[in-house]
Amino acid sequence: MSGIKTDTSGREVYNLDTSGSGGGTGGSVTIDQSTPGTTNGVVVNSSALPTGGATSAAQTTGNSSLASIDTKLTSPLGVVGSVASGATDSGNPVKVAGRYNSTLPTLMDGQRGDLQTGSRGSLNVQLKVADGSGSISSTSTPADGASNSVTNLNTSTYQMGYNGTTWDRMRGDTSGLLVQHFALTGSRWSYAAASGGITNTTTAVTIAAAAGAGLRNYLTGLQIFSDTLGTATEIAIRDGAAGTVLWRGKIGTGGSFVGAEIKFTCPLKGTANTLMEFVTLTASGTGSVYVNAQGYTAA
Repeated sequence: MSGIKTDTSGREVYNLDTSGSGGGTGGSVTIDQSTPGTTNGVVVNSSALPTGGATSAAQTTGNSSLASIDTKLTSPLGVVGSVASGATDSGNPVKVAGRYNSTLPTLMDGQRGDLQTGSRGSLNVQLKVADGSGSISSTSTPADGASNSVTNLNTSTYQMGYNGTTWDRMRGDTSGLLVQHFALTGSRWSYAAASGGITNTTTAVTIAAAAGAGLRNYLTGLQIFSDTLGTATEIAIRDGAAGTVLWRGKIGTGGSFVGAEIKFTCPLKGTANTLMEFVTLTASGTGSVYVNAQGYTAA
C-alpha cells in the first residue's frame, strides 16, 4: 500500500490528474489547513469559484457544486409569498412596493403588474371606463343642463338633480343652500283675476302663456271666489286653447266655491310650449267668478 506523500514540512501533497487516466499529469497541490483559500489551500474542483475579498470557498458532494459561501452577493434574492393566488392566507405577510412610470404600462391577459406610484411615492389610483385606457374626467362646476355621461365625475359640493337626460343644481336663488319646493323663482308664474271677475260667459281666460320650445306649464294652486250665481256652472282647467281638460269642478248658484283654495300636491302638467286656461263652461247669468292661479315652467 502506498503511503501518503508529504513535503519537508510534513504537509500532504497530492498529484492532480486532468487526463482521467490516473497518471497525475496535471501537477500537484499542497493541503494547508492553516491558510485556506491561498495558493496552498484546497482546490475542490476546476470550475470558477465566487470570490469574497481575498479568499474562496465551496462545498462539493460527489461531482456537484453546492451554493457558494460569499460575502458579496452577485444577484438579488426573490421575495415570494407563502401561498398561491386564490388560496387561504397563511404565514407572515410579504411587503410590497410600487413602481413609478411616467407612462403607465399596458398589460396583457394573465400578466402580473406592479403597483403604480406617483412621482412622490403616493399610490396611483385611477378611475377607468370599463377598465379601458380613458380616465374618468371630473369637473367642480358643471353647467346646468349638462348632458349626462358615464365619463364625468361630479366633484361639486352642492347637490345635483338628474331628470333622465341632464343634470341641474338643487339650490335656492343665490347661495344654493336652500332647496325650494317646486322651482326657481325665475321659472314661476302666477295669474290674478281680472277686475270684476268672469261674468256670464263661456270664454276662457289664459292663466299661463305657452312657455316656449321644450317647456311645459305646471299648475300648483288655485283660489276661487264666487258671487251668488244666476246659473250653476262647471269650471275647468284646460291644456291649450279649448284643449284637453286637466281638472274640472262646479259652482252652484249659492256660490259653494266661495274662498276655496285648491293645492295640487302633484302639479297639473301641460303639454310642451302650450298655454293653460281656466273656463266657466256654463254662462252664470248673474254673479261673477274670480280665479287666481300659481305654477311654474319646466321641461
